Amino acid sequence: MKEKLRSWALWVSMAALVVFCVKEFGGVDISASVNGLLNVLCPVLVGFGIVNNPNSRTTL
Repeated sequence: MKEKLRSWALWVSMAALVVFCVKEFGGVDISASVNGLLNVLCPVLVGFGIVNNPNSRTTL
């Protein structure tokens, strides 16, 4: 479990999930261009964290 928690990809995907949830459900008002970027980037980063191997910190 300690090795999984040291994975950078896990923390990037968790941060993206938090940002996406705050943006969608928190009612944060941001510009349309940033909103469009976050609508694409956040789910991609979350998906990357799901398919990544969290047992290795050095490989994807």
